[in-house]
Amino acid sequence: MKAGRLILLLLAVSFVTAGEQTEKYWIYFTAKDRSVLSKQASPAEITAVTGVSPRALARRAKMGQTSVAPEDLPVDAASLQRLKEQGVEVQNTSRWFNAATAYLTAAQKDAVMRLPFVVRVEPVARFRRADAPVTDAPPAAASKAAANKFSYGSSQTQMNLMNAIAVHNIGVSGRGVLVGMLDTGFRWKLHEAMKNMSVIAEYDFIQKDSVTANEGSDRSDQDSHGTSCMSLVGGYFDGKLVSPAFSAQFILGKTEYVPTETNVEEDNWVAAIEWMEAKGVDVVSSSLGYKVFDAGQKSYVYADMNGKTATTSKAATIAARKGVVVVNAMGNEGSTGNPPTITAPGDADSIISVGAVTSSGVVASFSSNGPTSDGRTKPDVATQGVATYATVPSGAYSSNFNGTSAATPLAAGVAAMLLSARPELTPIQVRDAMRLTAGNKSSPNNTIGWGIVNAYEALLYHGMVIGTDPEVSAGTAGAVNVSLFVVSKSVIDPDSVKLYYSGNNGATFTAVPMTITEVTDAATNSGKYTAVIPSSVTAPKFYVRAVDAANKPRTSPYAAPADLYDAKSGTLIVGPKQGVPASFVLYANYPNPFNPSTMIAYDVPATGAVTLKVFDLLGREVRTLVQEVQSPRQYTVRFDADGLSSGVYLYRLQLGDRVLTNRMVLRK
Repeated sequence: MKAGRLILLLLAVSFVTAGEQTEKYWIYFTAKDRSVLSKQASPAEITAVTGVSPRALARRAKMGQTSVAPEDLPVDAASLQRLKEQGVEVQNTSRWFNAATAYLTAAQKDAVMRLPFVVRVEPVARFRRADAPVTDAPPAAASKAAANKFSYGSSQTQMNLMNAIAVHNIGVSGRGVLVGMLDTGFRWKLHEAMKNMSVIAEYDFIQKDSVTANEGSDRSDQDSHGTSCMSLVGGYFDGKLVSPAFSAQFILGKTEYVPTETNVEEDNWVAAIEWMEAKGVDVVSSSLGYKVFDAGQKSYVYADMNGKTATTSKAATIAARKGVVVVNAMGNEGSTGNPPTITAPGDADSIISVGAVTSSGVVASFSSNGPTSDGRTKPDVATQGVATYATVPSGAYSSNFNGTSAATPLAAGVAAMLLSARPELTPIQVRDAMRLTAGNKSSPNNTIGWGIVNAYEALLYHGMVIGTDPEVSAGTAGAVNVSLFVVSKSVIDPDSVKLYYSGNNGATFTAVPMTITEVTDAATNSGKYTAVIPSSVTAPKFYVRAVDAANKPRTSPYAAPADLYDAKSGTLIVGPKQGVPASFVLYANYPNPFNPSTMIAYDVPATGAVTLKVFDLLGREVRTLVQEVQSPRQYTVRFDADGLSSGVYLYRLQLGDRVLTNRMVLRK
């Protein structure tokens, strides 16, 4: 009797009358398959199942997390399959919330709620973003100051306001940091200030492909907002635009749809930040703040702005607790609202919420105010968000980019600077550094927070810093001159500043003293230190070490001697943590299940012949995706399943005599 009732119930789920209205819902499941967490599972198996990369695990380690958690496991495949069999088409899945999203009729919703493997069903929120008003006050173009390394053009105003130029001048520009961007799309490949940005992965969570620039039916301005935001984190074209973290790497997620009414569905945002966290992102910049919803949708009110209610806010908090510095816009709902106008996920705990000010430091009238409904001061900090200078997709620039959308990526770029010089910092330590050195630190309030970011002071908040961008030049008779800045608020022991060079790829090192050749602070012995590597050294690599008055040593690169600088270029960082994978890894494809395409990522630790092939369950080869010699790095390949039928497929990666295999599910 019970079995018969269940069959009737499941049949009811799949019955949809043409023209019935559907809404999007979160479907939460009862349990996950935790077998991969057993002691018998190898690290490679855990990575293959969860998609959590070695880089992500290394970042989590500073939070005291040494292995994957149950929340990292994928949603139960059997549960997804049972939904599919009953006519429910899954849109997104969330590992962290053990949930999937799907469009359901009222009847389907009621039936799904009664399924034995479903905990609950809730609406997916759809948001409308309130855009900031357009201003007509472009900053005056600025020429290169004699002491500056770069010519900032019209971006000098916004960079000066947060004292970020001083950080560039001591050789810190985001190197070694992976920044995730969540936005409307990114047309970066052809713009002069963006085409050289290092993008390691991108994914469109709306159209489910790897193209984040405009395509198909996208509205002409779909990728405008994201392009401008991306340029404010890491754009670079000397004389026009120089942004804080131009040496960082990037991963891009297109999450927000721009039709006639600007809106986004929160499950896209959640799916994207989960994907980025697993890839090993260090900083996430999200210029998406919402509280006003489409008519008829689930709405949040001010009481919900507590960091524990909105799904995006809960996801942001989870990411922060896994070691990701999440930087999010406050919103553009007005700075004097009562109740406060803070928007989700800017209310999330442990993140950096950003407000907007003018070029003269006055709080923008549109910048949303706090506190959160549970009493936390928001925003945390502010940067310029009025008449901000940024790129536009056409290849030009604009002086009219306004909103906390513009302020947020500037703050995210500063966070990337801090992590570049001090990668050991946790999200709370980064936030402390930015808060407690800002312009309003003694009396934080709910319009400007702790004040306007001071990047240079924040950089030194946790102690001595050695630059990450060495200067190298040809010396006499074939020698190499090497310089790096060493700066501190406490006294540096000048005799401790030494360069360690190697001519045998780090097997042995020779130490030579460095001499201060440019003083930035005589009281602390801060400044540029220089040494010479003899011409007799073949293929020299090096690192620098110094000790401050507190007897705290520091090296650059941070992980030296495992990581080293190449003295021929000065800017190349070698070693597994900085781009060369430590091991041979095949990641779980994303999305999975998929239709019609999915992305497959893998790590190649050494140069060799690589093949990546797809097989059906009978062992028949259906596609060859890669067959070539590849150099060490992470690769991402798109698999289009056009012409193939629904079912389970195997994808096999081979490097030399090493073979890795994973499973994926095609559902049409």
